[in-house]
Amino acid sequence: MIKLRHFFLLIIFLVSSAIFSQNHEETAKSKIGVVLENYFKLDREAIHIHLNKSTFLSEETIWYQGYIVTRKTTKPFYTSNVFVLLFDENGKQLSEKLVFADNGVFSGHIKLDPNLDSGNYYIQVYTNWMNNFTENESNLVKVNIINPDQGIQNTKKIVKETLKVYLNPEGKNLISGVSNTIGIQVKDCNNNTPTNLEATIQNSKGEALQTVKLNNFGFGKFYTIPTTEVLRVVVKYEDKIIENNLPPANLIGVAIEVSSFMQDNKTTIKVKTNKSSFNSLQFRGLNLVIHQDQNYIVEPLNINPNNLEQIIVVNSTDLNPGINTIRIIDNELKQWSERQIYISPIAKNNYDVIKNNQQENNIKLAAFSNSINNMISISVLPVETKSIDDNNSIIAGLTINPYLKTSLLNSNYYLNDVNRLKYYELDLALLNQESPKYDWDYMKLQPPTAHYTFDIGINLKGTVANPLKSKSFHKVKLVSSKEFITASADVNENGTFEFQNLLLTDSTYVNLSLHKQPKFEYVDAKLALQVVNRKKLYNKVFTGLIEKNCNSENDTIKTVNLDLPYFKEKAIQLKEVVSKNKKKQLTYGNILSNKMLRGHKIDSPNNSSRVLNFIEQNGFKVDRTIGKINIYSRLPQFNPGPPPTPIVYIDDSQLYFDYYLLEFLTMDEVDEIYINALAVVPGINNNLGIIRIYTKKQQNTYSKKSNPNSFFVKDAFSKISTFQNLEYENASSNGFNNFGTINWFTKTISDSKGNFTFDILDYNKKNCKIIIEGMTTDGQIFHEEKVLQLK
Repeated sequence: MIKLRHFFLLIIFLVSSAIFSQNHEETAKSKIGVVLENYFKLDREAIHIHLNKSTFLSEETIWYQGYIVTRKTTKPFYTSNVFVLLFDENGKQLSEKLVFADNGVFSGHIKLDPNLDSGNYYIQVYTNWMNNFTENESNLVKVNIINPDQGIQNTKKIVKETLKVYLNPEGKNLISGVSNTIGIQVKDCNNNTPTNLEATIQNSKGEALQTVKLNNFGFGKFYTIPTTEVLRVVVKYEDKIIENNLPPANLIGVAIEVSSFMQDNKTTIKVKTNKSSFNSLQFRGLNLVIHQDQNYIVEPLNINPNNLEQIIVVNSTDLNPGINTIRIIDNELKQWSERQIYISPIAKNNYDVIKNNQQENNIKLAAFSNSINNMISISVLPVETKSIDDNNSIIAGLTINPYLKTSLLNSNYYLNDVNRLKYYELDLALLNQESPKYDWDYMKLQPPTAHYTFDIGINLKGTVANPLKSKSFHKVKLVSSKEFITASADVNENGTFEFQNLLLTDSTYVNLSLHKQPKFEYVDAKLALQVVNRKKLYNKVFTGLIEKNCNSENDTIKTVNLDLPYFKEKAIQLKEVVSKNKKKQLTYGNILSNKMLRGHKIDSPNNSSRVLNFIEQNGFKVDRTIGKINIYSRLPQFNPGPPPTPIVYIDDSQLYFDYYLLEFLTMDEVDEIYINALAVVPGINNNLGIIRIYTKKQQNTYSKKSNPNSFFVKDAFSKISTFQNLEYENASSNGFNNFGTINWFTKTISDSKGNFTFDILDYNKKNCKIIIEGMTTDGQIFHEEKVLQLK
């Protein structure tokens, strides 16, 4: 009877322990989830800029197109205010511009000073919203500038005296008594690495235990079971011996070994510990955490004293494309190990480019894709070009670099023409990241808060100098004839007013006038005005990347007699890309809000077809019922509720609630239409797509008389400029082949079939190199490099 009682007590104890353990695991999973969700609750932007090339002569101009996505959805973000700065390698700011972004895309240029010294320079891109985060979320891109009077500064030369061996245990710790993976990296102060290096692992007697061949980027790894003996890694380069000792091993801890490239669509995670660690950790519980920002998987680990190693296999398709962070965290939220892996996005876009035909000095090219309405930038260079490097792919820019402290070097090597060997080498680069960008201990304590605003457009604030009775019965009217903007703002009781979210370009005049309600009568008054949200400094100041005395040798290796291109004095204007045949010049095409919409000039005087028919043919569904017109997106709908509707303007006046004004509008009444069925519209009103209609009846009614309340807005969005190429003296020279530019295209949108055409000037080349980068409206990104036959 006593034995039976003991048996039931044992059963009750085991069941209770199982229930307690399960509840504890669920509590730990919930606590880990709360940390991740809170820390990544605020939207974070990822920004990439595509440059027309990466090496420039000091008399040239840097041209770029940028892409912005929100990391939560990887889709184009509705950021509009983007700051683009140029620094020298010492951190001195040389230029700053505010650039307008639309539908996740922005473009611009940086005119260089011919007197700049040869060397490395850096372009930094950020938004004011990024100031909310402790981590540096800005984008930093290196460019090389050549002053023809000085020649090239050879920053690729190995500065032998600064070479170091860096050792990076997998998981960021070294655990005694178990097999550990140790990453090796060799580099100098300029992040340059000699080729054909070997690392020898030696014991305390100097005996070689194993030898590891490093790849061309200075990376390698080896395996060891640490003991009390100190091991060191020795690398010989020419007459220099470089070495570093392994750090002491921890008696208590968890080691991990991860592979995301050996098996197709499988990620293998091996978790290892020793007997001492098991005795200390068995009551704390361990959890495997895999996350990308706020998206996470948490699974409890079941390490037991008879098997101190556990292997977990995860379907890579269950993880997020791009960088994923693996952490081992116990139930008390202490982290024991950390590792980053890369999951390759599934490529869905590819472009075929062919020579279409040639007309006089222009070669017409046609591009074809399997997806529609892509936003694209294109660089066309001589096939022998030395003006581009391997460090600036949009794939790395939006899926890798946002999660690293410093941008991935040689990204194009890893991500172009991918294979298993390249994924292995990319994994080596990630294994050797010296410190994580997102620190778990900090994440537990300091979730970010929104102290800095998310700016959209320019805000103007002003005051009424005149004494007024009933100030709240007055409005101030703003007119910008250049930007086709008309707006009004209320005057508050202290005599101030504010215009928000205006899309004004730099050096624009705006005219103000005061009016009294309710009849909007003009009131003679003196008004004052200022821009209030233009200067938004970044709170993580770029101080330069060059180490002290790093270029002491490089100062003496400048060469003046180089094959550089020579230019004539004048510049020639090259044609912008067009998606169809040549069109008449668009009147409203340079308005900022129209830049990422496809413009159509309606020049058929007897075209009596309905505008609604045109809208139906360009990506929308039109629903006609008695007395009511509705327009919807044609995209497949995955959520319940009505389909999304576009924002529609007629002569810059938005139509609300109903589109009945379009019912009888015919094409011969229209001057221009700007349309994009997939344009992102910020807000909560279930909008997708933009339609802007400009009628022929529109008159410029602005007064030609001088206005005492006319203000010159100097600090606004950078002006939109069409690419201009310098005119080369000799396009057959080695200088042109090395560093010349054939053409550059931005703001390119493929048509409803995924196609577009563009022209390049005929420089009498047999072939050319074409670099295409872009993004679809649902966030798919692509980078392609092609050699195209021209002759």
